[in-house]
Amino acid sequence: MEQNGNFLASKGIVWKNIVPKAPWRGGVYERMIGLTKKALRKAIGRKLLWERELITLTTEIEGILNTRPLTYLNFDDYKIIRPIDFISPNVPSNVPSNQDCDQEEFILHTPNTRDKLINHWSNTLKTLDVFWENWKNEYLISLRERTQRELASPRLVDKRIPRAGEIVLLNEPELPRGTWKLVRIETLKLDSDGNIRSATVKTSSGKLLNRPINLLYPMEVNEEDSDEVRVTNSKMKLMTDQ
Repeated sequence: MEQNGNFLASKGIVWKNIVPKAPWRGGVYERMIGLTKKALRKAIGRKLLWERELITLTTEIEGILNTRPLTYLNFDDYKIIRPIDFISPNVPSNVPSNQDCDQEEFILHTPNTRDKLINHWSNTLKTLDVFWENWKNEYLISLRERTQRELASPRLVDKRIPRAGEIVLLNEPELPRGTWKLVRIETLKLDSDGNIRSATVKTSSGKLLNRPINLLYPMEVNEEDSDEVRVTNSKMKLMTDQ
């Protein structure tokens, strides 16, 4: 432990702990860590990865996490805010492809080395695809669960339902890895029992789609969160003025 402490100190790394007995203080990142571990465990299973495979996999996973949409700036231009934008604004997502592997510049001189390299690369992409599907599904579920927890709060009386004009995430299974689809809810459709089960949504290209409600998920940071922050700040200011 002392050796680890000295190493961290030499790198300028300082431990910052949350308040004891208050696990909710780290709820956001603890939840994200849990989702990532669970998806990674399912993706790797009992396989043993080469060091370079593990480094490549974790680097791509880092890219997936840091390019998830937090909220939107301009829906019509498909402008979104991602975690990576606070460090490197507008950096493109680095999603690898298995195309063009036979181009001249990628062919190594030793066939065996080439075959091994492509095999490791292909296995890493397959593992990454499994991680993406598991993590995406768990992440979307967590967005909905967070909303349900907020609805259970005593300060909220009315049940929150999707509303016309709201920007949400549409879960389309055919989307490539690392790709998210934002849509605007145009109209909500009532069934004969009076419950909302589907909606007409509009994509950024203007296309109208009819989708079930269970494929629509609230964004991680939405307009209601902003309203709540403004109300909280106002209350804090009043308490300070008293």
